[in-house]
Amino acid sequence: DDPLFDETFEFQVNMPELALLRFVVLDDDYIGDDFIGQYSVAFECLQPGYRNVPLLGMAGDPLPHTSLFVHVAITNRRGGGKAQRRGLSVRRVGRRGREYVTLRHTGIKVLDEAFKQASGPLKEATDLREDAQSSTASFKDQCGLPSVAKLKQCIQSLATRLQSSDGAMGATMVLREGYPSLEPLVSLSEMTRKLLAAYDSMIASQKHLIENADGVQERIDQVHREGMDFHEDLSRLGEKEGLKGRKLNKAVESFTWNITVLKGQSDLLRGAKMDSLDALRQLALACEACGLTSSCNSSSSFSNAELHFSTSGRRSSTHNNNGRI
Repeated sequence: DDPLFDETFEFQVNMPELALLRFVVLDDDYIGDDFIGQYSVAFECLQPGYRNVPLLGMAGDPLPHTSLFVHVAITNRRGGGKAQRRGLSVRRVGRRGREYVTLRHTGIKVLDEAFKQASGPLKEATDLREDAQSSTASFKDQCGLPSVAKLKQCIQSLATRLQSSDGAMGATMVLREGYPSLEPLVSLSEMTRKLLAAYDSMIASQKHLIENADGVQERIDQVHREGMDFHEDLSRLGEKEGLKGRKLNKAVESFTWNITVLKGQSDLLRGAKMDSLDALRQLALACEACGLTSSCNSSSSFSNAELHFSTSGRRSSTHNNNGRI
């Protein structure tokens, strides 16, 4: 009979570009060796949903007719994760319960002083990303859609609520400082006003991320550069502080960790900004497709909007956010 493992394993991934997920199957009634099979996959190659994982033997050879049937859910990543119950996905975690990545103490004073400068921008980077993700999830929730829904679906849902019996739209998209805003044209119901408020909040958080990401990223990169300046002198600096043997090795490990975290968080913030630019472009296109743009805006103004949202290009990978498996 096929064994059933009714278990849920949850991990928080801070450095997705370095993470590997390894599935290992062991034998409870083993004699000598409990190993049955294993399979490793890079985090960025994970696909959400139900998956068959082929198992490999000790030497890496495929085991015939042997696989794991698993469900993978990745949250805080566009297109990942399962739909959550309404009301829980966006209200459960606020800034107070937010987990921030921290740098390690090396024991080398000059290094620790340099790395200390990154605590502020690292926290700001996390807040920028998480606030944008949270407001987007809240908007989807207000639309009655799961977190995996596309923004186009949200605009389609919103458009049906804004459309009157004669087919006229109760709101129109206008550009405010280059960002797509929805302005009411008629008196709206309380529920629809809340939905528009959630949309405005999402646009505001995306705007805040886009306009502040470069400055925060530069501050993180500056600390990264200062840290790398000490790379060649690590041993000498450690010995100057009286570190030897295991303590010196520990200091080197902490230094490596800090450098990796700084580079990773910088990349995450850069990717989040590009995601936000792409999201704004999707919103503008969806608004035009759903008839939420006036005839005078749909030709000239919208073309400018499309140009503005496309200036930074798109990433080849969308798997760069922190997430949970």
